[in-house]
Amino acid sequence: MIVRRMLAIVHWLEDALLASLLALMIFLAVTQIVLRNGFDSGILWADSLLRVLVLWIALIGAIVASRDRQHLSVDVVTRFLAPSAKRGVSVVTSLFTAGICLLVSWYSLEFVLMEYESATMAFAGVPSWACESVMPVAFLLIACRYLLHTVQAALGIEQEAGQ
Repeated sequence: MIVRRMLAIVHWLEDALLASLLALMIFLAVTQIVLRNGFDSGILWADSLLRVLVLWIALIGAIVASRDRQHLSVDVVTRFLAPSAKRGVSVVTSLFTAGICLLVSWYSLEFVLMEYESATMAFAGVPSWACESVMPVAFLLIACRYLLHTVQAALGIEQEAGQ
């Protein structure tokens, strides 16, 4: 019961962060349009921040999608398999996905560390590494989720919606 409550809180936080970043992105984009078209001005660093927000929203959205296995997948073959074979395929694909995400997390961490050492700025005095730091964290969280999916599939545990 405690685990379910903690998961519900984590899911709410993920959803709230995603919605907040999207609202900020929409507000900033509309503000830029109004300032440029109506007042021939704008916020100097807004376009750079919008690009960073797209990255963050995409990766946090991927984290949210991984919670219910809502990522893109090709499941033509699994429709014709017996339940036991489906479970085996699910174990293999979830483990493969987790492995790829761990690999991407590792290399994106190396990339962020290189950006940290180079001390480049993204916009308005914000370092590039801070903007890119979502990459290793997001892929690590997705990998953890898919490792959990692997265990669930191996044990034949059906995943409940929103878990």
